[in-house]
Amino acid sequence: MGYMLARLQVRPGRVPELIEIMSHMTPVLERQGWKLVGAYQTTIGRFNEIWDLWDIGGDASNITKALGVARSDPDFAQWAAKLPEVVEQEETRYMEKLNYGV
Repeated sequence: MGYMLARLQVRPGRVPELIEIMSHMTPVLERQGWKLVGAYQTTIGRFNEIWDLWDIGGDASNITKALGVARSDPDFAQWAAKLPEVVEQEETRYMEKLNYGV
């Protein structure tokens, strides 16, 4: 089972907009088999930084498969088009769980 960790550096004052955007995009990704494990905002450290941890329900190929299907959803596409206005930088990582973790 794989996970995707996304770090979003949000433009100053735009975190509420990102929350609104993601509230529309998340259900579409979850219909593709992803599960949002948690969404977190940095409170000590760099301001306006959001971390999303997704259980992608399989291996790394599920990332491109799910995003491909999601992009064909008109609602998802409409909200995704707003991300560049709000997000300054995005960094993602694919990770696999180790056997000593909970």
